[in-house]
Amino acid sequence: MKKLLHIAKNILVVSIFCFVLPIFILVGINLCLQKEATFKENTFLCGVDLSNLTLNDAKQRLENSISIDIRYKDKVWHYDENDFNIKSNIHTILEEMQKTNRKNSSNKSKIVQKIIKMGFNDRTAINYILTGIDKKLEEIANEISLPAISASAKYNYSNNNFDITPDTPGQLLNIEKLYTDIALNLQNSPKVQVEASTIPVKPEYTYADMLRATKKQGEFSTSFTSSNQARKNNIKLCVNAITNKIIYPGEVFSFNNVVGKRTIENGYKEANIIKDGEFVKGVGGGVCQVSSTLFNAVLLSNIEVTESHKHTLPVSYVSPCLDAMVSWGTADLKFKNTTDLPIFIIGNTINDKINFKIYGNTNPENYLLKTRSEIINTIKPNKDTIIPDKMGTYSDKILYKGEFLRIKNSKAGYEAKSYLDYYKGGKLLKSKMIRHATYSSQPGILYEGVEDLPQGFTIPKNDFVINNSSIVYE
Repeated sequence: MKKLLHIAKNILVVSIFCFVLPIFILVGINLCLQKEATFKENTFLCGVDLSNLTLNDAKQRLENSISIDIRYKDKVWHYDENDFNIKSNIHTILEEMQKTNRKNSSNKSKIVQKIIKMGFNDRTAINYILTGIDKKLEEIANEISLPAISASAKYNYSNNNFDITPDTPGQLLNIEKLYTDIALNLQNSPKVQVEASTIPVKPEYTYADMLRATKKQGEFSTSFTSSNQARKNNIKLCVNAITNKIIYPGEVFSFNNVVGKRTIENGYKEANIIKDGEFVKGVGGGVCQVSSTLFNAVLLSNIEVTESHKHTLPVSYVSPCLDAMVSWGTADLKFKNTTDLPIFIIGNTINDKINFKIYGNTNPENYLLKTRSEIINTIKPNKDTIIPDKMGTYSDKILYKGEFLRIKNSKAGYEAKSYLDYYKGGKLLKSKMIRHATYSSQPGILYEGVEDLPQGFTIPKNDFVINNSSIVYE
């Protein structure tokens, strides 16, 4: 509000100087001072008759004559000499008027230019006469003005739709027009009566905006049925931190900032994570499946991804080059809202499935978007890791040297590319490459018994194949 008052102030002053003082000096004042420094007949300033008055008498009359009534609907604000004080600067203005009258009319324009060069405008000129008017008008503005209230949307999980609250338009006092009207009225009369008007203020988001912002743009799901309870806990905790998140225009979504640190204190548990090219136990295992699911939903919603990272190993829940690895402090998933409306993220974990839906106006052309993964090369595993069962962990299955138990099958690695395809009317219009990356192969893991085989015993034939060409013992 103060900012609007400040802008409006700078307009009112030109009006007073352009209308009040120039009229005084060039047209209305016609000062033919008596030799004893009095104003001539038909000398007016701000609608006040200064005819035949001395300088001090003119100042006193100005102080006692001006009153202002400002009306708005059935409300009236009345101000008079008890509300305003005339600044001493008005004395200087009156003196300039007297000097102008003593000189030839050909010099009057020079005096006008001199006064204008002093920096007067409508608002400044009014303030020379009516000290404190800024505060009075600010009080009126605060009373008349109403804030605009934007429409809002909240997802209703019971009907899988949005409940939208309508917008409420606002209004501001038209401070610029009010200053101008006061200045113009003061040219004719010291008794000012003006009507205040308002400027409508549009809410940031209207009901129609929210209707557009709550249109589904993309959706993606992955399953975590085979996960243990610790991993399921982590996934549900992470999805709950993200759902109902709103990304406003120009904002960047940061997965790490929204989800926070994955720690025991924050409710996360130990589960498998990928670290240094292998699966190991770590707090927060399963979170990368959440980030990868969200990543795909964002891609299918035509949203600009500003940061994403692949895993070092292939993952089972998405195709190669469509994963999004996250790690606190080192790797994040980020995307930006480049539209003029909010983006809503709605997630859930029903029936052991992660599901993310994206709502907004991110695909105004209504393309049908599809992701595509293309394997360029398969990298075969060339090692089996054999671990002696020194702790007897599997002694009920293996006991002697030469007896093996496979704990993990080897997995191939890939060189792959992923694309985002844009369709319309059943036709592929364009493709955009998402990523070109390589994923390491994974060795199989076998445990072997550690006891020497008794004499006369033989080991039964194994029912699986060991990659004998490159067995690695740990």
